[in-house]
Amino acid sequence: MRYALITPDGDLTHHDDRPDWDTLVGPEGKVRVGLRDVAVAGWVNDMGLLRPDRYPRNAVASCVLASLGAPIQPYAGPVVFTGWNPANTPLGLIEIESLPQPITFLDTMHGDVLKALAGQTPRDFSPSWAESMREVAEHVRTAPTPTITMRTVRLP
Repeated sequence: MRYALITPDGDLTHHDDRPDWDTLVGPEGKVRVGLRDVAVAGWVNDMGLLRPDRYPRNAVASCVLASLGAPIQPYAGPVVFTGWNPANTPLGLIEIESLPQPITFLDTMHGDVLKALAGQTPRDFSPSWAESMREVAEHVRTAPTPTITMRTVRLP
């Protein structure tokens, strides 16, 4: 299966093998990040933000995800991109598919995000888009770590 990976350092690599999810995103489990209008899904560690010592925040991947229609929020650890077929869901089939080839829009978006974070304006985008990517990256770096509150419940 073809997939792509953006590391917390911002590097994008492509792979053609069976993804080992525990190695790629971590043993805590993966969660799908839905993207808009593309047959691609992002996958992140379900508990990544709660373990900053193990999963550093991934500003580049967070910006790429936001550019592709994901919720704007910090994502931590490596981010995996696979193909995704939402039409299979009602049929009960596995939705994860191989990334389409070539996957130039992902490579291009990654490069455009890197340019924006370096203070440039990519050719196909406006200065306000580049500034918004810098704002997303700053939010990823500085947003507080979420917490979990456990409460006891007394049953009657």
